[in-house]
Amino acid sequence: MRTTSFARTVARAGAAALLACGAVGGTLAQEPYPSKSVEVIVPYAAGGGVDAMARAFARQAAQITGQSWAVVNRDGGGGLVGFTAMANAAPDGYKVMFSPASALTNAPFVTRSMPFKAEQIEPVCQVFENVFALAVRPDSPITSLQDLVARAKAEPGKLSYGHAGPASVPHLSVAAMEKAQGLRFNGIPYRGDGAMLPQLLGGQIDFGAPAISSIGGKGLRALAVLSDKRHPALPDVPALTEAGFPAVTPGLNGVYVPAGTPKPVVDKLQGLCKQVLESDEFKKAAQTIQQIPAYLPADAFKQRIDRTYRMHADLVPDLNLEKK
Repeated sequence: MRTTSFARTVARAGAAALLACGAVGGTLAQEPYPSKSVEVIVPYAAGGGVDAMARAFARQAAQITGQSWAVVNRDGGGGLVGFTAMANAAPDGYKVMFSPASALTNAPFVTRSMPFKAEQIEPVCQVFENVFALAVRPDSPITSLQDLVARAKAEPGKLSYGHAGPASVPHLSVAAMEKAQGLRFNGIPYRGDGAMLPQLLGGQIDFGAPAISSIGGKGLRALAVLSDKRHPALPDVPALTEAGFPAVTPGLNGVYVPAGTPKPVVDKLQGLCKQVLESDEFKKAAQTIQQIPAYLPADAFKQRIDRTYRMHADLVPDLNLEKK
């Protein structure tokens, strides 16, 4: 697969998309936005952490704008179903998506035929980072990250761990650890943390890489945070970089619209994102599920997506992942 800059791909398609949508843009630029209800596509099932954050975002956006923001779950294909729906939606700002960027940064490496093109999606803002951790059951003999590394070096491939699926954020984060220090674990994919955590607690796997938002109250012992800094929910748990590992990218969650959405609408949405994230109501809602708002405007969000894609392009070939 040819590695292409996400930012360059979007920019290359921008002029053509804007010309094709000129009539829409002229109309929307003259009217307030939003002037009617907005549909928020979440490409994952209801009840998960992304869904909870999306609903908190929608509630606050509705309060600020005085319009309804309705969350619609379009799950399937690891986010590809929802992203495809967004790629084919009218570029008028009345269908937006709230999602991790995984369908842009991870899915191309495990999907034989992508159902949409990256240039069909316009990132608007980053809302939060979904940070993952290395965790063990309470009675695990693995006592620390250093202990985990020592055991892995002594018996390569013996230690098993659970992750949220091939090319998921936790899978690639642990793969980056393996590559950095020549480690080898036995990775076992699950359909999300909900399926993996009972196996971890039951001792069927040696450790897991769940989202921090998934382990609250579960009695698990975290060994390290898969980030370049400690997480407020686990202040006593070291970041991966404290042990000399390179930084890994957490789940980058944000708001997106179809490419060609008029710039005045994108700018309005970007400003609205910032307002929502600065509100006490949204901060409190995020805190209840151990998430922290982390705003980035469109340009910075696109650059981060681009960097993550390029990092994965260097990493994934070593994993010999079979495309589906």
